[in-house]
Amino acid sequence: MSQIRTLLRTLVLVPVLAVVTAPPVFAQWWKHGGDVPYVPTPQSVVEAMLRLADVSAEDLVYDLGSGDGRIVITAAGTFGARAVGIDIDPERIAESRENARKAGVQNRVRFIQQDLFEADLGEATVVTLYLLSSVNEQLRPKLLEELAPGVRVVSHAFDMGEWQPEQSITVDGSVLYLWVVPAQVAGRWQGMVQGPDGELPVDLVLHQRFQQLDGMAVLNGAHLLLEQAEVEGRQVAMELTDGLGAAQRMVGTVDGDSIEGKVYAASDGRLLGNWQVTRAPMARPEGFQTIDAGSP
Repeated sequence: MSQIRTLLRTLVLVPVLAVVTAPPVFAQWWKHGGDVPYVPTPQSVVEAMLRLADVSAEDLVYDLGSGDGRIVITAAGTFGARAVGIDIDPERIAESRENARKAGVQNRVRFIQQDLFEADLGEATVVTLYLLSSVNEQLRPKLLEELAPGVRVVSHAFDMGEWQPEQSITVDGSVLYLWVVPAQVAGRWQGMVQGPDGELPVDLVLHQRFQQLDGMAVLNGAHLLLEQAEVEGRQVAMELTDGLGAAQRMVGTVDGDSIEGKVYAASDGRLLGNWQVTRAPMARPEGFQTIDAGSP
């Protein structure tokens, strides 16, 4: 009987000790809710990911969970970009640096041994991922907070939950997802619309959930419906309609605390004029939301 109790204690303790004494490579995965095994991305999919993100020599690509460095090396060698790989496994980092040396791109790439949740992503213009959906969702608030509007994010096989992709494609049986980080435009904006009737005051209150917008608009004292409103990177588009069919489509570019652009007839695309607004210096209106990253 005592031998049976000893055996049971051993069976219980072994997995506990395995977790407590797990090597660093597993610490990041355990901390963030699951095991993300190292599975290399096929080279055809690597190249498709970088094409989907429209990578060029002007880009700085960050690959999170960079494995043997193949995405980083391809970004530099084939697409001419600068690139950074981040991985928590020191063996993968060493392998990546050697692979970069063999490919002759060591001067255009860096590999950093670090927990990707602690990495500074602020300089990236493109981010690539091959993690898990659960890890992507935990990473989502960091991406939205640290990345500049317009940064492209590409994931192999796994989505971002409620943050819907701008595009998805299938390559050699793998689904690839593309997102564009949206500017934060939630809040109140005031300015002028200049068109056939002269300059008219406009007041916008925008609510934002990822790239989707809703809210209210007042143009020259008239309350208008705000429809088909969205933001992609720094580009904002919305329709203002009186509810009777007359509508204007406003398209603009966000530059910090200002937006300016063109006004078109929604019916036929005729250019009607220009618009410019600035973020109103006031307390947040009721219902104000910044980008809603949702709960992981």
